[in-house]
Parts: sequence; C-alpha cells; structure tokens
Amino acid sequence: MKGVHFHLVKKALAFFIAFLLGFSLVSVYAAEDGQSCIVVIPIEGEITPAMAEFVKDKMELASIEQAEGILIEMDTLGGRVDSAIEMKEAILRSRVPVAVYIKEKAISAGALIAIASKTIIMAPGSAIGDAEPIPLTEKNLAFVRSEFRRTAEYHGRDTRIAEAMVDKSIDLPDLAPSGRLLTMTALEAKEKGYAEAILGDRQEVLQFLGWEGARVIETELDFKMKIAQFLTQSQVASLLLTIGMIALVIEFFTQGFGLAGIVGILCYLLYFGGAFLAGHTEWWSIGLFLIGFGLLVAEMAAPGFGILGIGGIAAMIAGLVFAAPDPLSGLMTVGLAFVLTLVAIPLLYKILGGPKAFQRLVLEESLTADKGYVGVQNYEELLGKIGTVATTLRPSGSVDIDGKRFDVVSEGEYIMPGVRVKVVRVEGSRIIVAKA
Repeated sequence: MKGVHFHLVKKALAFFIAFLLGFSLVSVYAAEDGQSCIVVIPIEGEITPAMAEFVKDKMELASIEQAEGILIEMDTLGGRVDSAIEMKEAILRSRVPVAVYIKEKAISAGALIAIASKTIIMAPGSAIGDAEPIPLTEKNLAFVRSEFRRTAEYHGRDTRIAEAMVDKSIDLPDLAPSGRLLTMTALEAKEKGYAEAILGDRQEVLQFLGWEGARVIETELDFKMKIAQFLTQSQVASLLLTIGMIALVIEFFTQGFGLAGIVGILCYLLYFGGAFLAGHTEWWSIGLFLIGFGLLVAEMAAPGFGILGIGGIAAMIAGLVFAAPDPLSGLMTVGLAFVLTLVAIPLLYKILGGPKAFQRLVLEESLTADKGYVGVQNYEELLGKIGTVATTLRPSGSVDIDGKRFDVVSEGEYIMPGVRVKVVRVEGSRIIVAKA
C-alpha cells in the first residue's frame, strides 16, 4: 500500500517539475521573442487622418509585441498639422523606443513627427524643415511654432532651430538668415545635433541602433486604409465636395433625376466614407447631413424660402464640417467647395437655363392664341346693331348679326324666329337684345 502511495507521489512530483520547466521555457521564449523584434512603420506621401490612425495602431502593436524598438521610415512633404500632432503625441507617450529614418525628406508636418522621436537618422542627401503653416495667419504661426519648440525641448534639441523651420522671421545666420525658412540637409542636421547619424540603408540603421539581430515586423497600409488615406487628402476632400455641390446644382437645373444626381450622391458618400474609415467621424454627422438635405428638398417644394430652407442648409454644412478631423479644417474644405460652386452657378444658368427640378409643380404653359387658346371675347362692338332671331328666345337663344350667330338673351320677352332685334346692352360675355 505504501509502495502504491509512493509511486503516485513520484508521478505527481514529476508532472509538477515538467510543468514548471515547460512554463519557464515558454516564459523565456516569450521574453526573448518580445525583446528580439522591431516594428517598421512607413510614413510616405501626405500626412492625413488615416495615416495618423495607421501609425497609432502600429505603435500599439509594437507595445503588445513587447518590441525592442520602433523604426519609422519617412519620406513626406507634410500634410495636416492636426494629424501630425496626433502622431507626435503617440511617439512621446510610447514606452517602446522610437527612431526615425528620413529616407528622402521630412518636410512641414513630417519635421514635427521626426523631432518627436528620440533618435533621428538621415540618409545622404535627405532634408528636414520648411514647416510654415498654411494658411499663414498670426494665430496659426504662433500655435505651430510653439508645437515645434516644445517638441524639440522635450529631447533637449535646439529650440531656435525648430522654431526657424516654422517662422522665417527668426535669424540664424549660419543656417537660415531672417526672411528664409529653415530646411537642413543631412550634414547640417548632424552638425546641429538634430541627426545622430547619416546612413545609407535600413541595415546600417539597425546596426547603428543595435537592433541588427532583431526580427523585423513590416507594416503597411491595408486596402481599407489606403482608400481612407486617398480620400482624406485635403485636395481630394475639397474636390469631392465641389463636384458633389455642382452636381446637385445641375440636378436642380434639370427635370427628373439623372446622372448629375447620381454623381453628387456618390461624391458625398466618398467624402463621408473616407472620414468614417479614417476613424474621425461618427454616424450622427452623416445623419445630420441627410436631415438637412431632406429639409432643403421640402423647402424647395414649397413656395417662398423660410425656416425649413435655412435649417436644412445649416444642418448640411454642420454635417460636412463635423465629418472632418477638426471644425477649422472642415470649415475651410466646405468654404472652398462653396465658393467654387458659386462661381460655377452663372455658367450653369447660362447653359441649362433656369431651375427645372420642380417645374411640374408650377403651371408655366402660356395659353396663347397661336396655340389655339382664346380668352373671353369683348362684345361691346355689337352694341346698337340689328339682327334676326334664329332660334326662339325663351328668353335666351340665338341671333344672326352681320352674318354671324351669337348667343343672346332678351329682356324677358318671348320672341319668335325671324323677328328683328337690337342689341341694347352688353355685360361682359352676356348680350341683351330687344325687339327693333
């Protein structure tokens, strides 16, 4: 009995030890795997809300994978400042070390993202800087300049250099004299402490960072994000709204529903779809736009222009603005499209004529004599004329006057055919006769 118990204890102990060894091996492997991978994130083309969502998502992946580092490979002429600020803040919050490799250029908003990283490495012939805000207003300039200054200060870089990339009034005689925006070459950036090294390819970058033995996790925009990236570009968004507005105006100028209406609806679907895929809009903004459109149609079908029309236009504009990443950029995009549409309306009016969308609700056909329509005839010319009764007047009947037959009425008398009568009064279309 004791032998059986001892045997069971031995088996349980062996199983427990095997479990501990297996768990240790799994833990060691997981730790080694987490420490031996890096995530490469490309930032290429225009910086858009879709690009910001993509970068933040992949940085989260690096954190989940317990990556040793994140390498951002950059080649951009810039884009939306708000999107760049989102990426900058994600980089500054990241627990995983972030390095930026500027393959060709980090211009405008791209420069802010690069400065946010702890390590900047540049390829030979690459450039960084030229970040003057558009539109250039005193408020925008002050805001963007402060963003560059604070970001450079975070990593101990020269704040005057960062500000000179934004504000050309800053005088840096050896780099950018007053009146010229600062754009640094790779050599200049290395001399001024903005680039840690100038290297020719990714392998050299990984060796410099000490990541050469790490497993590389490549990331790229998926099909959905590529569509969102394209549709949320500022020029594309403005173009979609402009075409959509002009198409709906053309539809309003023509009868029925045709190609212009389909094109207009498609443009608005793409505008809202891109914003929705990029993750910076909700269904309620689309609903607000549709409510506004419905109110505007109801107002157009009614006489005059009142509260429905004003409310409809306001709701449509609000829906378009709130579908944008921020209200200011939304107002700029909608404003540009609205101005271009106003410019196009006189040309459309000349080509297509006046609005015809609600023509069926209004009688526009004129009843003219050349189309066979005759109004009420004036019988004043018959006053005093003599005629012959053609049919018995009881008291109404017919009388022949000057070879024409007229419907008349007597003054109450009963007059037989053949009797001569005289027109004594004319009351509109009513001819009154008496015996001559």
